[in-house]
Amino acid sequence: MLIVLNSRFFASLIERRLQTLVESFADQDPDRKIHHSVHLLERAGAKCFTLMLSTARTVAASSSSRLHSPVAWNRRSAQDYYDLEAGETERTPLLYARDNSREALRYRTKLRPANPNRVHPVALGLMVALLIFLLLGVVIGVYLLLLTVQRPWPVSHPFFLVERTAWWQYPIAMEAATLDRQAITDVIVVHTDSEGCFDQGQCVRFLQNTEQSYWSVGGGHIPYNFLVGGDGVTYEARGWKSQHGFKDLPGQNTTLVVGMIGNFTDRQPTAVQYAELKAFFTESIRRFSLSPQYRLHGAINSTRAANDGAALYNQLQRWPHWNGFVHQQV
Repeated sequence: MLIVLNSRFFASLIERRLQTLVESFADQDPDRKIHHSVHLLERAGAKCFTLMLSTARTVAASSSSRLHSPVAWNRRSAQDYYDLEAGETERTPLLYARDNSREALRYRTKLRPANPNRVHPVALGLMVALLIFLLLGVVIGVYLLLLTVQRPWPVSHPFFLVERTAWWQYPIAMEAATLDRQAITDVIVVHTDSEGCFDQGQCVRFLQNTEQSYWSVGGGHIPYNFLVGGDGVTYEARGWKSQHGFKDLPGQNTTLVVGMIGNFTDRQPTAVQYAELKAFFTESIRRFSLSPQYRLHGAINSTRAANDGAALYNQLQRWPHWNGFVHQQV
């Protein structure tokens, strides 16, 4: 359409120019007029043809679909995009050249929107550090709390225990009433009023003889919960979970009875025997079988001498948790 309009425009322009030339030579010599008219017409026609051709090529190039925006550029027809002025032999893209370099790819990657669900590494590190500090604070708090728990004394002597199965020589298991309470509140310490034992063989024979004696007399098992020998070892009799067998001592369901093997009316137990008794208290608390606020007692038997076990009790009265004597009912 543009080509047609431009052609009509230039045709009218040429017509007006020719008319002007004819009028300007009306007053001159006829022969000369004809000669000059022909020459001018030839020159004007050549210039007009050149101008029309150039205008038509420009309009055709501007209206071509191959010179649209690079957004609408088609890769498959990329080889057809060439400069119209350069001719068919020079195929050079005019408007768009695709850049596949690594720099362009990195630039386009930077322009991508960030993932909103992605956690920043710095924030993740701060959260982990905060969690570690919280756990460390909990551990320190528990440690300080354990330090405030009351302990009877620092124990340097290790706790040695010989379980009942090591000395029990009977085919049937020991039968005794079970304690109802998990942590016992009272401990009664008595002496066995017998010969002492200073090695494991002697102490095991003492337990076996005691079991046989009580069974033959009253049909009952050994009445002690534990026995501490002169060798610095604790021997399990009825243990932490069973009631003691002394019917003349109070608190069968709340009390442990510990016997010190030997006669300690006139003489003291050995130092290692005292140390093992302290270790027994500490171990019982550690096993949650004895309350940290336990009460320590001695036993008075009206059928015996007034100073029965005096040496032992004179020492125990200086210990923490001492709470006086209990009377053995005969």
